[in-house]
Amino acid sequence: MLDLLAAWFTKYWYLIVPIAVILLVSFGLVALGMRFASKVMDRQGEVIRRDMGADLAERVLRTGQPAVGMVLESHDTGRRAAYFYILVWLKFQVQPEGGLPYEAELVAPISPVKIADFAPGRSVKLRVDPVSHEIAIDQPMR
Repeated sequence: MLDLLAAWFTKYWYLIVPIAVILLVSFGLVALGMRFASKVMDRQGEVIRRDMGADLAERVLRTGQPAVGMVLESHDTGRRAAYFYILVWLKFQVQPEGGLPYEAELVAPISPVKIADFAPGRSVKLRVDPVSHEIAIDQPMR
């Protein structure tokens, strides 16, 4: 076997450099492709978080005051988050504790299992930012 390999190298020695170049370029392209795919997946995660309103919801849930909202309208936006959750546009009649009622809208990712909890006429626990009147749902959506 070793003699056969040595014979091949002596006969085709001029092919070693092109084969090495092809292998190096291939490995380089694969590495670049993996890096690009990683960046695309990171961006996709950012877009999903933005569509789901995760940053705003986290802030309002952390600092907001409790409120109750009655669902006035709910519509499927036709978009999905994380391939599973339905992004639903909701219109609420918000009743903050010790405040005047007002209407507010929100797009929220809701599990298909919990979609009936957000039907018109249902009451939902909310958190409200008293200054900006931004709302976040304070009950399980998933």
